[in-house]
Formats: sequence, structure tokens, C-alpha cells
Amino acid sequence: MATIEITHTPEVGTLADGDTVKGDGTGDILKNHGFRWFRSMGQYGIPQSRDRAPRIVAIENAADRLREAGHTVTVDISTAVRDNATVQADRHERLEDRRAALTAKGEKLSREADALYRASDAMVEHLPLGQPVAPGRKGRAHRNLLERSVDTAIRSALTAKEAELMPARVAGSLRAEAEKQRPDVVARRVKRLEADLRSLDRRMASLVEHHPEATSGRLYRQYEGQRAELVERLDGDRAVLEQAKEAGTFGRYSKDNVSKGDLVHVRGEWRTVARANPTTVSVTTAYSWTDKYGWEEVRDHRRPDAPQN
Repeated sequence: MATIEITHTPEVGTLADGDTVKGDGTGDILKNHGFRWFRSMGQYGIPQSRDRAPRIVAIENAADRLREAGHTVTVDISTAVRDNATVQADRHERLEDRRAALTAKGEKLSREADALYRASDAMVEHLPLGQPVAPGRKGRAHRNLLERSVDTAIRSALTAKEAELMPARVAGSLRAEAEKQRPDVVARRVKRLEADLRSLDRRMASLVEHHPEATSGRLYRQYEGQRAELVERLDGDRAVLEQAKEAGTFGRYSKDNVSKGDLVHVRGEWRTVARANPTTVSVTTAYSWTDKYGWEEVRDHRRPDAPQN
């Protein structure tokens, strides 16, 4: 029987390590409780569990099933929550490592494509241009050489095409990382987190109302960890929005200074305001309906009679 240690820390997430062997049944049990095999680490873990509240129910239930199967299991769960600045710095470092790996991969593929191209040319450079292929068995070697040259040239082209994708992937990663910190994106994330927190509070209250003894149980402890995580993420994102407001890059427009008929710049276009609401602005379209956007998406504003640049 195996000896397994299941741990959770905010830095690395939930991992299961031990002297397991293929076919001993531990893998099936862990997979049934949300664990997956991490090939790069050589152990099981719960995906996307880094800097997330521990899934106590899944962890403890997996430990119970493993013990019932005769294995020795220890569980060590940290409920600590890292602050937003630390989480973002750690995420940025991991993304930088991935981008560096993509850049190195692109350079390697470019070298491979160039080597394949030269190899293709070298295969046929001794053949006179326009030399016909002899029919039958006599020309078999000639045909095989031409086919290998063409196949190598095709591999070179495909490898070069893959290499060309690497810079675009790096640029896309940089754009996506920057977009997550845009004030309008942060504002939408705050709204979603606030809704998640309200929903979680309702679930916790309902659990206590119907099962008062559950406050010491696994599910309630999992809820507590999730709530602590949500509160920390909300506090961090709200601080970002406050800084953006002080810098004048967020919160400049609302129903207090935008009126029906005004023009607002939203998603790269100037749109006419149909209605200014407390949390959103409705703009006209070429059809019978209006489009609605949050105030955080308004980039600029002008009166209809203001001169255009």
C-alpha cells in the first residue's frame, strides 16, 4: 500500500505526492475527486488551485477513500490567502517564463526550418536542372531522392510557419496581461466578485440555518476559505480602481455629466446617448434597439454641438 501526502498552499495549490505505482488504484480515486496528473511535476494535483481557496470537501473525501483502500494518507491544508500584489507578481513571473520559452521555441524552430531547407537543397544540388527521371526500376533511386527532397522542403515550410506563430503568441500574452489591469476590466471583475460574494454569503447562511452543526464541517470550512479569498481579491481590485480615479483614468463619466443626445466614445466608436442610467449608458444603433455599456467603458464624451477634431 502507498503512503500519500496531500497538501495545499497558495503558492503551488493542491498536490498529492507519495510512493504510488501504476495500477495500485490511487490514481482512479484521486481522479474521481478532481485531481489530474501533472506530467511536468510527476504527481497528481487539482488544476487551477494555485492562489485559490482549498477544495476541502474534495481533498478530505479523497483522503477518506484512499484510507478505505488501505493507503496511508496525511493531509496538510493551508488556508492562508496571499495579497493581490504578491499574486500578480507571481503570475507575471510565470507568464514571463512562458513567454521566454515561446521565444526560445520560435528561435529553435527557425533554425530547424533553415536546416531542413538546406538539407532539401543538398539532396538534389548534384542533379542537372531539367534532368528527366528514367522510367521503371532504373529511375527508382532518382524518384526517391526527389520525393525526399520535396518532403523535406515541405517540413521546412511547415516548421517555419510554426516558428512565425511564436512572436504573435508572445504579443497576445502581453496584451491579455495588460488588459486584465485596465480600469474598465477591473470594474467588471469587481461587479462579478461582489455578486459571487453575495451568493456565497447566502449559501453559508442557508447552511447554518438548516444545519447549525455544519459550521465545524468540511463544506462550511471550504466556504470560509472561499470568502476570505473573495474579500482579498475585492479589496485589491477596489484599490486599483481608487488609484485610477485619483489619476483621472476611471469614473469620469456618469449620469451626472452625460445627457441624452450627447456623444460618448465606447469601444473605438462615437455613439449617441439614448439614456443615461445609474450604472450603464444606453446608446443608439441603426436599428430599433439600443446597446448598453457600463460607465467604465466610456473613454470620452462631448456635446452634440461641440466641434469635432
